[in-house]
Amino acid sequence: MSIPIVRGARLLFRVDPLPRESPRGYLCRVAQEHGYCGPLSLAQIAGLPRSGLERDDSAKQIAHVLRLEPEEWQAMCYRHIGGRNRFDQRSFYGRRISVDDLNYKRPRICPRCLRENPIWWAVWDLGLVTTCPIHRCHLVNQCPACRRRLAWQRPSVHKCRCGLDLRTVTAEAATPDLVAINAAIYKAAGFPPGEGAEVDLIDCGFPPEMLRLGLGALLRLALFVGSIREKDKLRRKQRPFTATDLAVATEIDRGAVAVLREWPRPLREVLRNMLPPEVADPAALNFSKIFGNFYRHLFRVLPHNEFGFLHEAFERFVIEDWKGLIRGQHRYFSAAVRRSSQWVTANEAEVIAHVAGGRIWDLARQGQFDAIFVKVRRGGSRTECWVRRESLNHWIAARDAELAPYMPRPEAERALGLKNFTLATVAAAGAIRYVKGPERNFPARCFFFLREDVMKIKDAFEKYSVPVKAYSKPGEFIALRHAMKNYLGRDSGLAAVIRAVVDGGLVPVGYTNRFRGITGYLFVSEDLRKYRPVLGMKVTPKGFVNYGEAAAVLGVKVREVRGLVEQGIMRAAAGYRFGLSKLLPAVDVQRFAERYVATSVLARRFHLNSGSLARYLRESGTPLLAIPLPDAGRGHAFFLRKDVAAQIQIPSRRMLRDAARRRIVAARKQRWAEYRQAKETALGKPLRRVRTNSRHSGNAKK
Repeated sequence: MSIPIVRGARLLFRVDPLPRESPRGYLCRVAQEHGYCGPLSLAQIAGLPRSGLERDDSAKQIAHVLRLEPEEWQAMCYRHIGGRNRFDQRSFYGRRISVDDLNYKRPRICPRCLRENPIWWAVWDLGLVTTCPIHRCHLVNQCPACRRRLAWQRPSVHKCRCGLDLRTVTAEAATPDLVAINAAIYKAAGFPPGEGAEVDLIDCGFPPEMLRLGLGALLRLALFVGSIREKDKLRRKQRPFTATDLAVATEIDRGAVAVLREWPRPLREVLRNMLPPEVADPAALNFSKIFGNFYRHLFRVLPHNEFGFLHEAFERFVIEDWKGLIRGQHRYFSAAVRRSSQWVTANEAEVIAHVAGGRIWDLARQGQFDAIFVKVRRGGSRTECWVRRESLNHWIAARDAELAPYMPRPEAERALGLKNFTLATVAAAGAIRYVKGPERNFPARCFFFLREDVMKIKDAFEKYSVPVKAYSKPGEFIALRHAMKNYLGRDSGLAAVIRAVVDGGLVPVGYTNRFRGITGYLFVSEDLRKYRPVLGMKVTPKGFVNYGEAAAVLGVKVREVRGLVEQGIMRAAAGYRFGLSKLLPAVDVQRFAERYVATSVLARRFHLNSGSLARYLRESGTPLLAIPLPDAGRGHAFFLRKDVAAQIQIPSRRMLRDAARRRIVAARKQRWAEYRQAKETALGKPLRRVRTNSRHSGNAKK
């Protein structure tokens, strides 16, 4: 009996929705439970048009009629997803899919599922679902009695519009490959596919990455690979997928299984069939004409971050099977394709082989490579040189075999602890044998050092079991690192020291961890000064010291030593070379230290202020040697003869403080006298001071 329709009313009772039930199937089931002729009756009750049952703006009205909360109804519906592509994306029980993935016009059912439970499952609404993996049979979208397609507007989920009970329909058995691909879609949609389908899914050997894809990504992958046909080309713009056509969807599923099973061999075979017959000239193969549309659809529809396994399979095919050239416009390829393609440009070959510019062109013209020269007229007439990677690798292997006795620069730097420039200059000075490209096909602007010489130097230093000493700055001992900076330089002087250590004429006395490699070894300072590379400089019996060492002997700073030299009290050694420390004869420094002592040294010894002490001695008439300080603008360094220092009495802190106070009072009196004199001169009469009884009065006039 049909129940009359009253607009704006609510249903007599609530029908609870089931998990993973189709929203249209739920409406069909609710209409059946309440005795209506179909779901459109519910739309009439709600006052909605025929197409308004699943619209977002009518969710409250239909939920009110169904006695559901609006959120319950919206959770079932395939509503639009907000965002950039909100009209193209739908939510399928929390999973993002495309609107083209849904089948609205010709719904499908599994008769055996309806026999167990008359429920219209949401997974049947997906256009690529053509098989029920649970019962291993094809879905049905046409009534065998009336020969009409099934419609969602019908009296019951299990009844056709003609009254046929769809549970009595016999479904055709499906092949294992269709069961497997539909089982993968079921799992991605959150529907259990059944134990038997799991076995077929494993037997097909699908890529593991495919089984981890989301529902929308899996449907896009199946649609893409299922549309590839042998000896066919993808169109620049593919026709939209017709989700209502069950036969087309079945063929796409079969094609997807054929490409994805036993991955990646079938895809490689499909791509090989796209290649033309054997072509002798690699430049005649045009990648864009053969794979242009496939390449474009792959990188635009299936991004690498989700479908990396598909991209890697295609790139592996290009590396191993593509015999032509890969030009620079294929920007979507990864760097691995360019590094491993069968043909490389001359510029890339130079980078791979580390040779100077233009060297590959010369070698290609000489016939040392398997190379071709291609004339390109696009953008002007020019010629490109392409080298077969295999022949380039053979040439590099032969070059490296010749280079085997040598050590590359970074390795030599780590072995000796010397930097790039130092290592090159020492080798140029004859301490290490080396070669330099590209005259012998070695990398451009690179040094290679004979391994035998480098290891001989390293072993010569390390054979002495010297103790590790605490070291901060040069003194009696000096580190080779400081000697390089002060005396030796980084060329002939350092090379001479290295040769002396190798020959056994020079022996280190210690080691410091402050510096790396051989630069951390300590030597007697006098021994290393003999190797200073300055012509015409005679070495005195007591040797030379630099400004820092002289300052340490006198107990002063380096600028005070420079002041002594500028005043001619000390003389610098002849033969100075730019970049090395200036030297002073050690005998001159020692002679001055025996005669004079700096006032700053006396102040430190008696814990006094050096400026106050020098001022006190100067005011007391003590003879001092005043040395102007260079680069200081003003100021002097004061030295006192040691015989005079032994006779005078060093003042105490209190005496210096009293002297400073007397000096301040005298300065104030002097300023007041000058001020008074200037004021009297300006007024023409002497000033009078008015005395008041109040001590704090502010009215005192002068």
